[in-house]
Amino acid sequence: VLRLFCAPQLFRTMASPTPQGTHEFVLGTVTSVSLDHVIVSQISGCTRRIDLDYLILATGADYRQPITPPPSDISLSLRAASWHREAARVRTAESVLILGGGAVGTELAAEIVCHFPRKRVTIVDAQPSLVPLFPRQTTQHVERWFRNRGVELFLGQPLEKWDDCSCTTKDGQVIQADVVFVCFGMRCNSQCISGGDMHGCLGPRKEVRVDDYLRIEGRPCAFAVGDVMAHPSGEIKQAYYAEMNGAVAAQNVLRHARGKPLLRYPEDFAGASVMPLVYVVSLGRYDGSLGFNRLVINGPFAALMKWFIEWTKMRQMEGRPIGLLIWTIADAITIFLSRTCLKPAAKGSD
Repeated sequence: VLRLFCAPQLFRTMASPTPQGTHEFVLGTVTSVSLDHVIVSQISGCTRRIDLDYLILATGADYRQPITPPPSDISLSLRAASWHREAARVRTAESVLILGGGAVGTELAAEIVCHFPRKRVTIVDAQPSLVPLFPRQTTQHVERWFRNRGVELFLGQPLEKWDDCSCTTKDGQVIQADVVFVCFGMRCNSQCISGGDMHGCLGPRKEVRVDDYLRIEGRPCAFAVGDVMAHPSGEIKQAYYAEMNGAVAAQNVLRHARGKPLLRYPEDFAGASVMPLVYVVSLGRYDGSLGFNRLVINGPFAALMKWFIEWTKMRQMEGRPIGLLIWTIADAITIFLSRTCLKPAAKGSD
């Protein structure tokens, strides 16, 4: 999705209307969550109470706009217009400052460098390396890719302050740019929990604490998945894990309703105490770093795999047979390989 900062015309290939089904879709903001109902403030201005037997909280987390859409982007056309405005800012800027060297900041910087190689791009991060949650082979490849293209890397530099055109590091260095993108400080979207009778389950970062079955603490019929929750395993936040969280939570709702034992996550789902580490860091259109547990593949093949993953995942989300088939097989193979010949690295190893 970060490619839209440079090629907003691709939006229509990445987004589509919600598939039709037996569900009811309600457009609005959840303002309060309780054990037996939620309160929704609808776009029309009306407030609606929706009663429930089970709850799956999948409200995610806010990055920074425009990566996370503003509340006003309530349709595909409005969202597309936002991307075109942001792309115009990038296109007309001579210099771009990226604050944050995690996966989001790294991929955004790479897209800008790839599409506009003459722009001056700078990345600032408090960590000593880019994408520090991934293996050393990925970190080294990513940093080398940027340095070979003249990108300034200020690593190990905590920030004192920043605004729309500059940042100041703790040691007093001021870095200026035409455009500044803040790519750190993810905030859990748990405001609705604070206003209901489940506020006691929130952690220090306002994350929703869950148990090994993805149940919200002390609530047998309420589950939370993805970026909004904190699981005892402490797994990193990625789309792959959020998807697997959702699959387990949905199964556990059905199992609870039928009086069956719930599935532990990830043990009963993946057959191991940790989920596979699966990622692709894009470096523009033609390069990247692909990781599967201990295996790392850098270069154009990673970029090709990223395209294939995105294309097939969109087909799956649309309910198309080709996407459903490919990802049923791919998920099963991923779990099998992670349990047998390509096991995850031990915690603390590189």
